Amino acid sequence: MEQSPITMELGEKIDISAITTLKETLDSLSINTEPQRFDARHVTHIDSASCQLFYAYAQHLAIHNTTLVFLSPSDKFMAVVKALGFETDFNYASM
Repeated sequence: MEQSPITMELGEKIDISAITTLKETLDSLSINTEPQRFDARHVTHIDSASCQLFYAYAQHLAIHNTTLVFLSPSDKFMAVVKALGFETDFNYASM
């Protein structure tokens, strides 16, 4: 049975200092929920470690036929994602 989509609001700062907590949060989410939506409109700082974790998580979800979608990503979020080459690896939607 398909569950309601998960929507999680991301904080302003997502970086290596919070990577362990972020990984634990991602690990606690249900895999069989379609889609998993992360509200990224308030992100003012994101680093490469966080982008790599989101990429790995998106790949893990894809194996289970689930999608990760970033909702209304901020300009800063998109600038870093583009600079690191992850832009085409992620899904985006407007709120």
